[in-house]
Amino acid sequence: MLSETQKTFRFAILMCVFCSLALTAAAVGLKDRQDENKLIDRQKNILKALSLIEKDSKYTGTQIKETYLDNVNEFYLDNSGNLTTDETDRMIYVVGDESNVKKYAVPFKAYGLWSWIYGYIAIDGDGESIVGFTVYSHAETPGLGGECEKDWFQDQFIGKKITDVNGEFVSIGVVKGKVADKGYSNQKQMNYVDGMSGATITSKGIEDYLKKDLAAYELFSERLRG
Repeated sequence: MLSETQKTFRFAILMCVFCSLALTAAAVGLKDRQDENKLIDRQKNILKALSLIEKDSKYTGTQIKETYLDNVNEFYLDNSGNLTTDETDRMIYVVGDESNVKKYAVPFKAYGLWSWIYGYIAIDGDGESIVGFTVYSHAETPGLGGECEKDWFQDQFIGKKITDVNGEFVSIGVVKGKVADKGYSNQKQMNYVDGMSGATITSKGIEDYLKKDLAAYELFSERLRG
C-alpha cells in the first residue's frame, strides 16, 4: 500500500505530466492561428504607417489582409539600392511598383531606456517627405518613454523631411522639449519632432537608430529624389 505522502507525490507528478501535455497540445494546435495573427498585426502597422487605414477605426483581419494585398508590394533592396525580390536584410514595402513608387515603408528598431522599440516609417515617392510613423512593440516606461506609442508623438513625423534645405540626408531629430522653442528656422524645423518629457534616453535612442536604419535605404531614397 502506498503511504499518503507517496500518493500525494504520485498525484502531483501525474498532474504535471497532464498539464505539460495539455499545454503542448494547445501550443501546437494554436500555432497556425498565432502566426496568422502576427501576420495581420504586421500588415496593420505597415498600412498605418503608409496612411492606408485610419488609426482610430476598427478593421477585421480579413479587411486588413485585403487592403494590404490590394495596395502593398513587398520587395528587398540590393547593395546598389535597387528593388529586388531576392531576399536581403533590407525589406521595403512599396505602394506602386518599380517604375512608379508612390510611397514606401521601411522597418526600424531603436533601443530606448529599457527595451528595443519596433516600428515602421513611411516616406512619400519624392524620397524625402514622411507620410507616417508607427511604433508597435516596446517595453518603455508608461507615461515617459512609453509615449512613443501615442498618436501625439507619432503624428508629428507626418510632413517632416529626412533631407535638409540642400537636399542632403539628415534623418529626423528628436529634441529635448519642443522644436518651436529651439529657435530653428522654419526649414530646419522640418527635420525635428518634439521629444518625450522625462524620456531623454528613449528619445535619443529613436533619433540615433532611426538615422542608422534610414541610411540603409538612402541609395533608394536618393534615386527617387533625383
